[in-house]
Amino acid sequence: MAASCDLLDVDPPELQFPFVLDKQISCPLRLTNRTDRTVAFKVKTTSPRKYCVRPNNGVVPPRSSCTVVVTMQAQKVVPPDLQCKDKFLVQSVVVSDGLLAKYITSQMFVKEVGNVVEEVKLKVAYVMPPEPQSEIAEEHDGLERVLMPMQQIVDNGRSTSELSSGSASLRSAEEVGSPVGRIVKSEEFLKAATPALETKTYAGRAEQSHQLSAIIAKLTEEKNSALEQNRKLRDELELVRREASKQQGSFSLVLLLALGVLCVILGHLVKK
Repeated sequence: MAASCDLLDVDPPELQFPFVLDKQISCPLRLTNRTDRTVAFKVKTTSPRKYCVRPNNGVVPPRSSCTVVVTMQAQKVVPPDLQCKDKFLVQSVVVSDGLLAKYITSQMFVKEVGNVVEEVKLKVAYVMPPEPQSEIAEEHDGLERVLMPMQQIVDNGRSTSELSSGSASLRSAEEVGSPVGRIVKSEEFLKAATPALETKTYAGRAEQSHQLSAIIAKLTEEKNSALEQNRKLRDELELVRREASKQQGSFSLVLLLALGVLCVILGHLVKK
């Protein structure tokens, strides 16, 4: 329902902004001339630095409408409880036909004798932004994917033979209400589907066991390879030690011979 005066209908009667931090948010304001006269308007606010109004004044022809866009600048802080005390004022006055918006002055909206100025006051409200449609669709689709097989089983009266070789039937299962459809009670559904679930469980265990065996075999092979490499390194180290010992023994022998020769020479020198 629009807020009204004798000259203009203003819709909506309350400016609502889905509050989002660091984002400009716009709210359209529709002004409708209720008379057969040309009406000039002017939009004011208690927080002129916070809002941008385009156009903030103008002319509405007889029985016509125009749209004013109010844009709230990006906010850095969330107000407590999303409360807002800002207000807007739409002033309107009858002017001569054919008057252009650029000739509108503030003096036209001054209340004085012979100048009737109508006013409509508007409040501002912050609201929570709507949830994105993509997220709503994903949640709904996910829920339907989970519940649809159960719904079909109940509606068609299928037996559990479709799930396993058992002879139990789901037709007598207790049903509970749901906004999506009838759902078989979880306990009864799981009881009927147990053989099929067990088969899947066994198959999963066999696959896991096969994977575990492959991993153990690979680790054993790597261990054996490491042990073989370690043995080779030890053999090479022992060979190096032996070669070093042989070379040390040869050097000692040469040194002893040299000392013997030196002693013989010294002996001859002493005798002389």
